[in-house]
Amino acid sequence: MIAVSGAGMLAAAATLVLIWMADTPLPTRINESMVLGSALLLLGVAFLVAWRAGDHPPNVSMALALAFINGNAAFILLLEKLRVDATIGEPVAVLTFILGAGFYIRASQLFPRTLTPTDIALSPTIWARIKPLRLALIFFLRAPAVWVFVTGAMLLTVFVRNPHFAEAIRLIIVLMGLVYFYVMYRSGDVETRRKVLWFFEAALATLVIGLVAEGVNVVLHGTGSPTLRVVLSVSINSATCLAQVICISAAVFYAGAISPALVIRKTFIYGTTAALLLFTYATVEAFLVNIFVDVAGISDRFASALLGTLFGLTFHPIKNRMEHALRRFGSLARRRIV
Repeated sequence: MIAVSGAGMLAAAATLVLIWMADTPLPTRINESMVLGSALLLLGVAFLVAWRAGDHPPNVSMALALAFINGNAAFILLLEKLRVDATIGEPVAVLTFILGAGFYIRASQLFPRTLTPTDIALSPTIWARIKPLRLALIFFLRAPAVWVFVTGAMLLTVFVRNPHFAEAIRLIIVLMGLVYFYVMYRSGDVETRRKVLWFFEAALATLVIGLVAEGVNVVLHGTGSPTLRVVLSVSINSATCLAQVICISAAVFYAGAISPALVIRKTFIYGTTAALLLFTYATVEAFLVNIFVDVAGISDRFASALLGTLFGLTFHPIKNRMEHALRRFGSLARRRIV
């Protein structure tokens, strides 16, 4: 787990550097940076879970799911920026997707305790009342059934080569995990509900935003101005990344979902604050350097140095305010759980 999440973090960091070194439109760089930034944060969460709580099987399943799901995005973008041949890039994308999807469904069945056929049969949900659904959920509790399903589904997307079909497969996999999380939540005690709540909400947000995005794509059907498509893409990716980072971070660092509890909340707050500030600075600098060069007639190096000085002077008060906001969010999350 540590190796997988560490490799994913290196891939995400390297890709971020390549993105901002490339001569591509700024909205595209921002869009890709948001995807990679959230992947980097969640890979860091997986790394910390593996490092501090990797001796507990439910934690292992959740960490592997986070590592491969976010590693998939990091590796795909890295190979794309390096212009690696598709004969190499496609197998990597297929393998990481299969592993991410499989471990995601297994994590929803194993975290924070193992679901049993009895749990599903006695669950006060619609899934238990409708016999075909109940039998399907019980059937997929078997690990081989899960891996055969995700492998077959991914191979179908490779042969069909239809983006809408591929997205439908992805949403079905998200829905399967969501249902198991829901059954776990409804059939569990207070402790189980507290641990699984934020993961359930992360899956729910991913499914809802994915359905909205696919509906927008179907309605537009390739029409609309390039600006509109970019704005929609950035908005949808921003919503997805923000929801996943908030929910999973809240589950791990504030709801105490991972046992033993991680003692790194301050490290997480400082790291998140620094990452947000650096990303904001890089984005603002991209706009302001050209303005300073054109208006004041100074060199781009001097403009960058000037902005860096101003950023350094304002870093500390801004950092304190952002840390206070993150701590406030944490206290609100804990009160909600209680």
